[in-house]
Amino acid sequence: MVTRIDLGAKTQSPRYAFNPITRRRPVAFPGDRKLALLIYLNIEHVPFGSTGLAHAIYPPTLDLSPDILNHGWRDYGNRVGLWRIADALDKHGLKATVNLNADVTREYPEIIREGNRRGWEWGGQGDNNTSIPTRMTREDEAAFIERSLAIIAQETGHRPRGWLSMCLAESHDTPDLLAAAGIEYVSNYTHDELPVPMTTKSGSLISMPYTLEINDVPTIMGKGTTAEAFGTMIRDQFDVLYAEAEDLPRVMSISVHPFITGHPFRMKHFAAALAYIAGHAGVWPATGGEINDWFRSHFMSPGAQAPWVEA
Repeated sequence: MVTRIDLGAKTQSPRYAFNPITRRRPVAFPGDRKLALLIYLNIEHVPFGSTGLAHAIYPPTLDLSPDILNHGWRDYGNRVGLWRIADALDKHGLKATVNLNADVTREYPEIIREGNRRGWEWGGQGDNNTSIPTRMTREDEAAFIERSLAIIAQETGHRPRGWLSMCLAESHDTPDLLAAAGIEYVSNYTHDELPVPMTTKSGSLISMPYTLEINDVPTIMGKGTTAEAFGTMIRDQFDVLYAEAEDLPRVMSISVHPFITGHPFRMKHFAAALAYIAGHAGVWPATGGEINDWFRSHFMSPGAQAPWVEA
């Protein structure tokens, strides 16, 4: 008789179940479209004089205060690069899902006015680009989340339904605190191409597809990918997902930062990639909130079937 080996306790994330993409129910997006295009636009504020920025073009000056070199590079995004990206989105009828630092509402109110005029969705991303939830106590993090959401609601007229943490960082409490604050979806997880229900102590939270590959920070800043190659990556990602979506609808997410993608030599290739995608039928240019509503109506409303087929 063979004695069965004890495999021990599972050590996966306790926040979501393992259900591979091969077992998802194929439910079409609105208008019978097959691929949702979700464009995240990260609009951030770095307080003048801050040191040790998460994203810098020249690390040797990061310990200086003020760090004029890196601050100017970041400031370019909100002054110039953002508007270039906005024009490209407008040209193809695309809406942004904005991961917004609450401090932006105080520092750059014109961005808020223009975003509202364009119908952008406002999601929470803390107060500014120096705050990381992992370093906070539970009480401080809860207050941090609520204050950020309340400021954005007050200044934009819309309380965020989505959240992205700086550097995608969380504490063990973050999902529970977000759900308790009324957040419906979180974009910190890059684990799937469709929304996934999360386990929380209260409320209701799902993960929304986010990307670290089709994302200018890790790809361009981290790996040194060229502007042309980044544009090619976007088109290649689209081609594969568009073909796969014939059998199962997918979400294609793109994440850009104005201080990186908003430079002219990068915009040439980013804008061309958007034009390529816009030239295909069956694409749903959606916000995170719209995808959230679609998923909840089909899979989380009373009597709805689960989003996956049991093995």
